[in-house]
Amino acid sequence: MRNPTWKIIHIGRLGANRYWGEKEIRRDQTCTITLIETDSRRILVDPGTPAPENLQSALFNRSGLRPEDVDTVFLTHFHSTHRKNLTLFSKSVWMMSRTEIRRRHRNNDASEDEKDILARIVPIEDHSIHQIELLPTPGHTHGSASLLFETREGMVVAAGDAAPTFDHFDDRQPSENAEDPREARRSIDQIAKIADIVIPGHDNFFVV
Repeated sequence: MRNPTWKIIHIGRLGANRYWGEKEIRRDQTCTITLIETDSRRILVDPGTPAPENLQSALFNRSGLRPEDVDTVFLTHFHSTHRKNLTLFSKSVWMMSRTEIRRRHRNNDASEDEKDILARIVPIEDHSIHQIELLPTPGHTHGSASLLFETREGMVVAAGDAAPTFDHFDDRQPSENAEDPREARRSIDQIAKIADIVIPGHDNFFVV
């Protein structure tokens, strides 16, 4: 039985990065998109690029796969940037943490499109994925969650915005829009204790 393998499909970026002295939006914000392959699954994490054709091209150029080859899409949380191209993966199972699903269902301001998306997302806790562990990393949102898996390089955490960039992680600082900054710092500390490699939400992967 081989360990899961992974590759970065797209390196994300922040619209404005405070560690670069930016206070206003300077660019389109995109997500770091990761493909994780196990013996039985192809999982795409946070499919957020500005346009579907950008992601489709990046997926093919980096992995040789097309959207219909991906059987699972996992969202670390429900922010629009991270789920922007979900509909490109109409044949995939869409997953998110149960806590995040429940909290978003309680949002009375949700649009009809958001309600339709939520109706299709299922709790990852109900669909065990061999060799992949759900790691609750609340703080950015109360239901934020990461994926933890062991590879030949060590333990990898696909963290989403629990660690937006290397600088946030290194400085032990949460995202600027964290719902609970104190909890977010605890999640960063937890990731630091577990991970050998971190895949952040809007930056390239890094070694801990």
